[in-house]
Amino acid sequence: MTAFVKGILSNFVSKTLVAVIGLLTVILVSRYLGPEGRGEIGLFMSSVALLQLFCDFGNSTAIINLSYKYAQRRLWNSSLLWITGVCLLSLPILVFTQLPYKYFIAPAALLLSVVNLHHLLLMGKQEVHKRNISLLVVPVLLLIGFFLSGLLGDYHSRNYILAFFLALLISVMVSYRMVQSHLKFGDSTFVFEPEILRSGVWIQSAQAIQFLNYRLNFFLVAFFISEAALGVYNNAVILCESIWILGHSMAQMQHMKILNTVGESQHFKITEKIMTINFFGTLLAMLLMMLLPTDFWSFLFGNGFEEVRPLFLNLASGVLAFSVTNIISHGLHAANKFKTILVCNLIGLICGGISALVLIPENGIQGAANAWSIGLSCSMTAFIFVYYWQNIGHYNVRWHIYIAAFSLVAAFCSLFLSKLVMHLPVYDWANETFALELCLFLVVFFSTYFIINLLTSGRQKLHSSNFQS
Repeated sequence: MTAFVKGILSNFVSKTLVAVIGLLTVILVSRYLGPEGRGEIGLFMSSVALLQLFCDFGNSTAIINLSYKYAQRRLWNSSLLWITGVCLLSLPILVFTQLPYKYFIAPAALLLSVVNLHHLLLMGKQEVHKRNISLLVVPVLLLIGFFLSGLLGDYHSRNYILAFFLALLISVMVSYRMVQSHLKFGDSTFVFEPEILRSGVWIQSAQAIQFLNYRLNFFLVAFFISEAALGVYNNAVILCESIWILGHSMAQMQHMKILNTVGESQHFKITEKIMTINFFGTLLAMLLMMLLPTDFWSFLFGNGFEEVRPLFLNLASGVLAFSVTNIISHGLHAANKFKTILVCNLIGLICGGISALVLIPENGIQGAANAWSIGLSCSMTAFIFVYYWQNIGHYNVRWHIYIAAFSLVAAFCSLFLSKLVMHLPVYDWANETFALELCLFLVVFFSTYFIINLLTSGRQKLHSSNFQS
């Protein structure tokens, strides 16, 4: 077994464990705090993640690339100064908000960013196994802490926050211990390295936009509807995002593999293989999750979460779209094409944001789910077009007319099948969401078949050019 495959398996196992433990925590919170308590915690965690985005402008994945160039102590010091400054500056702003547990948001973002910094440094030294072990600390301790707080007293959202802080503090110590051997003091120990910001600004801007593609609807649902509705929507989205575990695991190893491989044709082959496996793996996992009955999810989360399962149909196209986007994005990232990533993500944010403002007030959490899928699908379409053009450089119009016709048939078949699986009216042409779902499935299936043509013709083009050279 090659080191590349071992790395993928290690990432997949650790992320699967993190997801399973996280799901157990979600179940515990949902059953004992209900939709409103789940929504309150979801809003707090999204606020922490939003602040962490600003911290990550000086704490981005650029640190992995810079680890080959600078001493890790220098990177650690520079990033820590930036993180601390951002969190301190955010305190006066957070005081005037109405967010739940607003005084805990900045400290939580600080600790979470420090843990992330240690993980990036470990990845820079290719110590994937240590990073994967450290990833388990926070979810395991959070689950244990919240569970014990309920046994000893009562289940309350404040106990969740306290357990989260305790888990973060221990995680900071554990991750620092793992990276400590690389943090050797030297002449440049206390020199701020501005290249962290120069390299990180494009990367993190793209990731910030991608985060808003995921989480903007959380804030809009809480604003337009209620925290209880956010609790239901939050659970549905988190379940769908858990399907991306395989893709995230492979994408991280894809990034490192490309950095250590010479030749654009080889980079294309790596991305091609991983993208194909990830898409069909995601499709299978999504279908299996949609087959589970409503009673199962009601039993799992408790009363008030009956609407979780119907949302899967609205979210499915977004899940499939990101399975493609994620791999292409990491390929572009490894090639330092950060501006391209930013523009493609921005297209998705604009389309998804406009859709959310229109659909959420009219259709509630189903509108939020449709807007989420619209944004991710539009982003995927932009990524595919750019990636195709950069790697092949030609466009066969006639061939793609055939592709569009084939995809149209596939889209109708998949839509009717999904309606039957979800026990929804198949011929309800007056339903507003029907047209939206149809458009989303057209985008996904057209783009999927487009990828198949891209990969086959792209490989032939690259091989031909390499042979001629």
